[in-house]
Amino acid sequence: MGVTDTESRRQSILEATIRVVGRQGYADTSVADLIAEAGVSRTTFYNHFRDRHECFRAAYPIVVERVLGAVAGACGDEPWLQRVRSGLDALVGLLAAEPELARTALVEVAVAGGEPLDRKQAALERLAQLLEPGDDVPRSRELPAGTAKMAVGAVAGLLFDEIQAGHTADLRDWLPDLRFALLVPYLGPRVATTESHAVRAA
Repeated sequence: MGVTDTESRRQSILEATIRVVGRQGYADTSVADLIAEAGVSRTTFYNHFRDRHECFRAAYPIVVERVLGAVAGACGDEPWLQRVRSGLDALVGLLAAEPELARTALVEVAVAGGEPLDRKQAALERLAQLLEPGDDVPRSRELPAGTAKMAVGAVAGLLFDEIQAGHTADLRDWLPDLRFALLVPYLGPRVATTESHAVRAA
């Protein structure tokens, strides 16, 4: 069954929301901006959404699934260490290539607050699950249950700072530090540093 015109217009509004919010910020985005970007009438917009926030609330899950889909697709069934390398590379590559998506995903969602911000936290937990090592990974000590969440949170914090500062195009420069942050709780500083240096040498 094909996509109806109504569904197509709704999707156009949601995609426009991701772009506009990422480009000019949630606080400075109006319904008029979304209408202009999507190329729809005001009546069409209000047939689908009550206001700007309801529209953003509907658009943000698209952002989440796009990001998680890129990471999950890169991870595949690889051994844990390769999953970390591939998943992180896919994440950074996507954000660097799509700066509007990146800003909407990590920065502007904090401005919008509410349910989208809750979805962001849930997405970080899903990322942690994707990158959590299994029983096949040797550990020198028992780690807290929330180690993966803390490691992913550290990565998200570094990405947030760089994206907020307008350095999205340069995110790949941070790959060594990001890989170190993800690996150090599990492999220790010596091995994590070796992995970090391997990114710089690549």
